[in-house]
Amino acid sequence: MNNHYFLTDIRRLFKSGELYGAVVGLAASLFFSMERIGLVNDNVLFSFLYATKMSGMMIACVFCALPYAASFCDDLEYQYIRYQAVRGSLKHYVASKVSVIYLSSAAVMVCGSLLFVSLCSAMGPWEGPGSTYLYESGAFHELAQRGHYMSYCGLYALQLGFLAGILSVMAAFFSMYITNKVMVFALPVLIYKILIDVSGTGKYTVFVFRAGTG
Repeated sequence: MNNHYFLTDIRRLFKSGELYGAVVGLAASLFFSMERIGLVNDNVLFSFLYATKMSGMMIACVFCALPYAASFCDDLEYQYIRYQAVRGSLKHYVASKVSVIYLSSAAVMVCGSLLFVSLCSAMGPWEGPGSTYLYESGAFHELAQRGHYMSYCGLYALQLGFLAGILSVMAAFFSMYITNKVMVFALPVLIYKILIDVSGTGKYTVFVFRAGTG
């Protein structure tokens, strides 16, 4: 990959307000996902794991796509893609865009989730009724058992971020044929729903990206 393209896209990403707004929006979507005021079962871990399994996660996928999934759409609209293609390789240009879209989506998922649990930790204890059951057989459970709750939530969110990155890249692909940005940002939700409906809710479907049990 040409470093010029990648560094340009990284600078463009961090100068954009969408990245920071997406992190706050993702945290807000997790609060919405709890469907109540206050912590679920009065503890942070249960609230976090519960929120990531409810409807708010679909909204979270939209926020993960917000920072950069529409970059192809923007470049096509302003003819920036022609300028970039002349300066270098179209293949490197596309590879850079895909990389930044994927990485930014995963970063929003992790940072937004950590913001969510940080705010929740001010409202109650990390563990409580039912929280142990939710993580005891899942990935990274040893971190939670040892009291490294923030690390556990970060890695849990990173695994969800892998899925969010894939959905955002797929939305970016379709953005080359769809000029409506609202539709582009809605695509991760539509694709996620289609994948669930087609493959079912078994262990080896999109739910493989969930680090917890259930």
